[in-house]
Amino acid sequence: MPFTPTRAETHALQRSADRVALRIIRTCRIPRHEQEDLRQDLLTDLFARLKGFDPARGDLGAFAAACFDHRAIRLTERILRGRATMAPISLDDPQPGGEGPTIGDSVAEADGYGAWLGQPTDAFAVVERRIDLDRALGTLPAETLPLCAELTERSPHELAKASPTSRATLYRHLRELRLRLLVAGIPAAA
Repeated sequence: MPFTPTRAETHALQRSADRVALRIIRTCRIPRHEQEDLRQDLLTDLFARLKGFDPARGDLGAFAAACFDHRAIRLTERILRGRATMAPISLDDPQPGGEGPTIGDSVAEADGYGAWLGQPTDAFAVVERRIDLDRALGTLPAETLPLCAELTERSPHELAKASPTSRATLYRHLRELRLRLLVAGIPAAA
């Protein structure tokens, strides 16, 4: 029979999880409002491991402390690793490998907001893409053009909710439209 903690033990486990959550908050320097989420994560991990707890072999508090410590280490590593990959970079920082122009100097304002976020920009690719789309739209049957026009303003989900046709029919039309565009040289991921 699986072990079930008493009400008093549950409260003690919650207090212990709160202390470990505060330790994670201090170590990772994250906002205090994250404490509840961290506590819930710690308790969820503990309760998933309770099936391995044997009261004859030890105290519940010691078992919980070991589970909390292991989970806290994994959470801390994940938070710090995520923070390291998302390190903020200023547009006023010099470009790597030199003291010449800054990162902001290398991004043209005409490239748009996506360029400031590090997305690739190529004005020629945009023009070529537009020409390809115009050519592909010319090859589509006339009955698919209203659907294409609707898709420029609404998502397929919104169309399915507002359309009198069934969701399955709409998605079948979308699949056929993707295939026609693929034949015309326009990949679906565009």
